[in-house]
Order: sequence, then C-alpha cells, then structure tokens
Amino acid sequence: MSVSVPTPSGLTTGRYVGLSLDAGRKAFSASGVVGLIARLGELGFTALHLHLTETYRVGVQLPGFEELAAEDAWDRSDVARIVEAADAAGIALIPEIDLPSHAAALLVGREHLRLRDRHGVVHEDRLDVSRPEALEFALALLEAAAELFPGEAIHLGGDEFFAAPWEGEDEQHPERFPSLVAHARRELVPAATALDSYALFVNALAARAAELGRIPMLWNDHVVPASEQPVVPISSDIVIDVWVRWREWTPSVHDYLDSGHRVVNSNGDLLYFVLSGDGLPEPHGRRRFGLLEDTFAPRRFMGLAAQDHHLDVPPVPAGTPDPVLGPRCPSGATHRTCWGSGRPSNCSRPGWSPSPA
Repeated sequence: MSVSVPTPSGLTTGRYVGLSLDAGRKAFSASGVVGLIARLGELGFTALHLHLTETYRVGVQLPGFEELAAEDAWDRSDVARIVEAADAAGIALIPEIDLPSHAAALLVGREHLRLRDRHGVVHEDRLDVSRPEALEFALALLEAAAELFPGEAIHLGGDEFFAAPWEGEDEQHPERFPSLVAHARRELVPAATALDSYALFVNALAARAAELGRIPMLWNDHVVPASEQPVVPISSDIVIDVWVRWREWTPSVHDYLDSGHRVVNSNGDLLYFVLSGDGLPEPHGRRRFGLLEDTFAPRRFMGLAAQDHHLDVPPVPAGTPDPVLGPRCPSGATHRTCWGSGRPSNCSRPGWSPSPA
C-alpha cells in the first residue's frame, strides 16, 4: 500500500513562502480558492495557510463538528476540490483552528467551557483551558482539521488570549482568570501563572500535532522567551509565527530565536490586508510606510506595531541551519498584498528563491 508524501511547505528546508487566507471571518468560494492556489503555484509560493475559524464563524464543516459550521462554509466536496488543486499546483495547505481565543463560534453548545474572569464575567470567545474537557475538545478539532487537509504542518492559533499591552489594570491583573492560575499551580508549582496554564495547553496540542506527523505553528502573542524563565516554556518544536510586537518591553523576534525557536515572518505592519466597513483598503505596507517592494524583506520583522521600526535578522553562516524559515502574507490577504507586479513582493530577496529548489 503506497503512502502519499505531503506537498513540501518549505518549513523543513527554510524555503517557505506562504499566503494566509482568513476563511473564518469571510466566506471564500471553493472556486475562488482553487483559482488562488493555481496563481500561487505560478508565482512560486510554497504554502497556503487556511485560518478556518474566527470569533463568530467556522468556515468549514469539520468532521464530527458539522453543526458548528456557518451556512456558507465549505463542505467535504469543496475541501476535496481545494486539496486536489493544491496537490496539482505544488502548494502545501496549512489548516488552523484558532484556539483558545476567537472561539465563540466553536463554543456554541459548549457554553460551559467558556472562560470566566475574577469578577464572574463569562468571556464567550475564550476557551477555559484549565478544564480537561476543553483540552479534549481542542484535540478533537485539531484532528478533524488534519483529517480534512493532508499536509506536513498545522497551525495551533493561540493569539489574543490574554490582555493586550494597552488594556487597563484590571485586564492586566495576573489573576484575572482564577481557573487558569489554579490549574497552573495545581499541575506545577505555587509560583506558576496563567501563562503556564496556556503553555500546558499549547504544548499538549503540539504533541498531538507531532503524533499526526505535523509541524506545529503558533502565533507569537503569548510566547514567553527563555530569558524570562517561564515555569513551562512553549515547546521549541513549535514554529513561531511572528506577526506583531506591541511594545518595546514585549518580546521580539530575537527573543524567540534566542529561545531556540524557528520562526516565520508574518509582519503585521508590512503584509496585512484588513477588510473593514470602510471598503477595500490599500495594503498596510503601501498605506503606512511606502510600497512593499521598497520596505519588505523576508528577514525584516516588526520592531514596533504601527511605527516605521523594523528588526532585520542577519543571514546565518553557510552550512548553518537557518531558523528564519520564510515570509508569509497574512490575514485575509489577496494577491495585491504580496505582489503588485506579477511576482511575490520581495519574497525572493535577499538570498531567497520564489521557486522550490
């Protein structure tokens, strides 16, 4: 019996050139995605990341959880067309079930798994990762996504679970979510924090992904670097998807690299294309800091959000494994985000090829 070999994403060779499509917030037809995949293949991209779930929408009928899907979600026949097109074009598919935040649509019918804060307020978009049933649910969703979308990688989500740096003192309180603190201290040591509870959850998902033969990926929001000596570090087997750095005192790409992680560059200032009620916007890079071809490079990471401040990671010596695996145009992007002249914008420089080796 022959075993199919997953389409290479470039993550294992440091030649990753990806595009992210937010099929959670917005409905994209299967035909449209098939056409996009063909164009990605022509342009030398290696992967299409599919952000399948968002706060108020599940964009695909997941096996065993079909009741959660939006009315216009992809069904199995749609997914089969997308998978077939990706195989034909040599594009790896990387599915994402975004947890433990942005989870309101996933928690319909499982309201008891919603997270409560220290004031008793229920957060309908957050999964209470301290509960064993919550982990079982997340693992089942991960396996459902892996079943639908064959491949060598899977994205764990993990963004925007805890307070953003600009939120108030109450939101920033270290015991804002008592169940997470209690879980961490019960499982670990008295000094453990809510972030350790989160790390236990993420590492469990990553371990299951590895069992499925997948490379796990994670948004960088809540990755505590080794220099801060977390009780539970995020596993170094996880590829960190670096999209944002909100403040000078929050970790940078250099902190993740120093912690032994491999990284993907999803620079949220230079690459994001955000849909809003204001109509079709220009790509962020053009609106904020000039044309992408003048501002973006695969090793140029965000230095500070919404400021013309970037961090360039120098190339590694010849023969040394490169922890910078490649760039990705993220979040609901269209082709205009990544290329304006018929080619991936600067994904090929310096030292990168837009075509597979």
